[in-house]
Amino acid sequence: MDKIISIDIIIPCYNVELHIEKCIMSLISQSYSKTSYYCYFINDASTDKTAEILNKYKNEQNITIIHHKQNKGLSAARNSGIKKSTSSLVAFLDGDMAVNEDWLESYLSFFNKNIVAVMGDNIPPKGAILNPIEKYYFSKARGARQFRSGSEISFQYMLYGNAMIKRKVLIECGMFDEKINKYGGEDTDLSIRIWKKYPNQFVYSKKSTSTHFQRRTLEEFCNQMKAYGENNFLLLSERYPDYSAELGTDLINSFKGILIFNPIIKTIIKLIYLIFPFQIFIRYMVIDSVVCGARSSSKIKTNK
Repeated sequence: MDKIISIDIIIPCYNVELHIEKCIMSLISQSYSKTSYYCYFINDASTDKTAEILNKYKNEQNITIIHHKQNKGLSAARNSGIKKSTSSLVAFLDGDMAVNEDWLESYLSFFNKNIVAVMGDNIPPKGAILNPIEKYYFSKARGARQFRSGSEISFQYMLYGNAMIKRKVLIECGMFDEKINKYGGEDTDLSIRIWKKYPNQFVYSKKSTSTHFQRRTLEEFCNQMKAYGENNFLLLSERYPDYSAELGTDLINSFKGILIFNPIIKTIIKLIYLIFPFQIFIRYMVIDSVVCGARSSSKIKTNK
């Protein structure tokens, strides 16, 4: 795209007081024309000082602050921004991330009539000493990082923590499902709906990086993934049975899933991990958390 095109940036914020100012400063410092992009920060009823920090910037030229009176979840926060947006392209960034000054421009070269959305990459803070789960989270083998920059990616890799998409596609495909208001799954649900209308039109960009400041432990991440399994992973399984292999939902009750993800194997893997904290064992524990959560939720539904 050679011409200047309007872009709206949507930043959902929940309890990000430690990082939101870095996010704001990186966005108001973009090298893109200041009259051609606009930022919508949505405070999803944070309980820390996020709202107070955001309000310091409410008079900035290209910033609007939206406050939710109650916590509605990531889908609703993003949708609040989409509904306010009017630009041709919509960019998404999480409130605990910061970007380089050429972030917006880095996306534009990927867009043409056959591309509807581009996903960027997340990197750790410079100089940060990463624990094992963080090394796994940022590893080259995880998610879309296994592909080259500019590669087309399938729907299961298309996430919106750092991404840009054509606004008309969001409106046409129904935006984010606000019923998905717990951790995980809202991105995949939207991507499948878009994929059905616009197959093979997602791209991955390694040029469009965001620094992700959130720190995590293995226990915290596994607990999040178990909650995802209990709620939205099972929902995706029921909603999109034709995509069970791509989503990994075939692992819930299949013979393969039961053979690999069971209490005995899990105990062995945990013991080995204490001696050899390799990423392959972390990957197993993360997937096992999702599968166990889904199986637990499935049993509860069956017994009702």
